[in-house]
Amino acid sequence: MKATNKSCPSSICEEGATLLGVVNGNGTIGYISTPMTIDEDFVKEAHEQGDPESRFRFSNKCVTTGCRQWSNGQCGVINKIITNNEDLDLPQRLPDCSIRSSCRWYYQEGAKACTFCPYIITNMLEKKKTEVQSE
Repeated sequence: MKATNKSCPSSICEEGATLLGVVNGNGTIGYISTPMTIDEDFVKEAHEQGDPESRFRFSNKCVTTGCRQWSNGQCGVINKIITNNEDLDLPQRLPDCSIRSSCRWYYQEGAKACTFCPYIITNMLEKKKTEVQSE
């Protein structure tokens, strides 16, 4: 697979995205075993219940330079997470993941990214600030 055909493992809740996992009570991601493409009804219901990204993890196509997290030719999210948490002692068992073969973070950082992945919740604060300012 080419580097340009990667999946973003921390996308937003939108029609056509893939449901990657559910946020557990302990704040980690519980990955679903079978990828599920979300439809308009799922998006609507998820938003009616509050911020979907705080309860679920979604995947979608990595848009590289079209993303505000893209920096120096790679995803800045996983770089920041790894750099700021290198001293953590994380389990070495990789989580079961339905997108590993196309995952941007795995492609970029290898198995190390997978050990951090279950602890990452998509932060939508910046998106919401932008929406409020534009109203």
